[in-house]
Amino acid sequence: MNVIVVGAGIAGLSTAWSLVKAGHRVSIVEQGPIPNPLAASGDHHRIIRRAYGAASGYGRLITEAYAAWDEMWADLGEHHLDPRGFICISREPGDEAEEYREGMEAGNYPIELFEPDAAAKRWRFLQPGSFRYAYFSPEGGALHCRKIASRLAEWLRRT
Repeated sequence: MNVIVVGAGIAGLSTAWSLVKAGHRVSIVEQGPIPNPLAASGDHHRIIRRAYGAASGYGRLITEAYAAWDEMWADLGEHHLDPRGFICISREPGDEAEEYREGMEAGNYPIELFEPDAAAKRWRFLQPGSFRYAYFSPEGGALHCRKIASRLAEWLRRT
């Protein structure tokens, strides 16, 4: 099948990559250069995490996303994920950090809870009296979207 993808940001280039992998012929239409530095993915990074609170479907999709990223890294010959995890800080009952924690616990995703003093020892920028608790999840990090888009464009040109 011949497919036209409109847009050469990370979403369009990832879509084109997936379609090429599935055996389709792909043409990309873009108003600027490919990859487009003015696209939403034209900056340096985007976070990836499972913490989405009540929107638990997003958290479940991360497993599939990691598998897709691993396949992409194999094709590109390099990784563009900095897997350093993420930290959330709860300041008051019912805040977003608490909602995210509840979603992480409901999904049985790994988190490590920290009382304020322990959190401040690990992350020196925290002040113990300024928050209720912190938690860390090893499943998260930063995707280097500008590098991903550039390498995808190169891969698509070669393929």
